[in-house]
Amino acid sequence: MAAAVRRTVQSSELSRNPAGVFAAAEQGPVNITRRDGENFVLARSEDVDRERRAFAVAANLIAASLNQSGRSLGERLRQPFPWVQFLEPDDRERFAAEIIEVARACAAVGQFGPVLVTLAAWHSTAEAIAAGYTRDEDLDWLEEPAVVADPRQDV
Repeated sequence: MAAAVRRTVQSSELSRNPAGVFAAAEQGPVNITRRDGENFVLARSEDVDRERRAFAVAANLIAASLNQSGRSLGERLRQPFPWVQFLEPDDRERFAAEIIEVARACAAVGQFGPVLVTLAAWHSTAEAIAAGYTRDEDLDWLEEPAVVADPRQDV
């Protein structure tokens, strides 16, 4: 789950005190032990969904890294993440390095939200570029203020 199991209860505890067990599950996954079968983990579905999305990202990263095409990882990530096309080549490489670094760190601590935040941030950057965003360093800045006509006057 999204966090290490913080509490373990027997299945009978779930029967006797479901509200308490559910309250504990709000704080983190709860391991439910059973004498007659496999244990269960009770967790918030949002946490499980987040972890699944992070594993899908990790699977795409692994597949791209194993690709033997001879292209850089940033270029290979264009296949699983087509929006990477809108990033400049240097930014593709920065994206590749950052997402790998963050994914490894997330796996090390068992918290996968940051990899999804990083992916979303880069995706938003690609969307902005596709919509025509121009970086500050690519703009021509005026040395002195210029007076311009009010565009509403031309109506």
